[in-house]
Amino acid sequence: MGDRTPTPRPGGVMMRNAADTHFQATASRSLGVWWVGLVLALTGLAAAAVEPVTGAQPWDPQPEKASLNPGLAVTYAYGRQVHVDDIETLDVPVIGRPLAKIAHRTVDGNVLTSDRPLLVAAHIRGLIRFNQTGTYTFRVESNDGVKVRIGGKRVWYDPEIHANRWSPPIPFDVVQTGWYELWINYYQKKGTSALQLMWKLPGSQSRVHVPPDALAHLDKQIGQ
Repeated sequence: MGDRTPTPRPGGVMMRNAADTHFQATASRSLGVWWVGLVLALTGLAAAAVEPVTGAQPWDPQPEKASLNPGLAVTYAYGRQVHVDDIETLDVPVIGRPLAKIAHRTVDGNVLTSDRPLLVAAHIRGLIRFNQTGTYTFRVESNDGVKVRIGGKRVWYDPEIHANRWSPPIPFDVVQTGWYELWINYYQKKGTSALQLMWKLPGSQSRVHVPPDALAHLDKQIGQ
């Protein structure tokens, strides 16, 4: 028998074209719905990110200059942690060298001023000085969990194990200049580690690490 050429069915090409057009339209609508959902989600996150922290209270009474020690007091403990709320109390605490500023990031080096590269928990206690009123904008980088409070108000909370990541911009309203309590609980499980605290001053577009001259601690904050 010779080769038999298939006889095309009437309308076959038109039917395929119609099916392709329908598929493309459906895919386009689905993609459009997905994008709308993503935009709405990001809009919600952006709205949450710009909600300012208000009501922070300055240290009372304001400390005398002679009572201020440079840097932030830090106390360490060593062991496996998986959530920042698990380190409210440190087992076998070890007082470490003060932190001049919070600008830590390492691949495999020691965590902060501790003598270990992993399984480190830290209580960081001290004061932060605001020299002008207005809205400051903070950002916090952490790896792993962290909880930050200033003047009694929570600024950032990222409690579980995670790779290096930044908080969104966090507006922080200051209505009175002076020293405020800076309170940070932080832990690192293993591998890389990071803890950074940066700010933008009111009216500034430059984000910088909170400088050493804006940080201090009192004797009574050591070992907390």
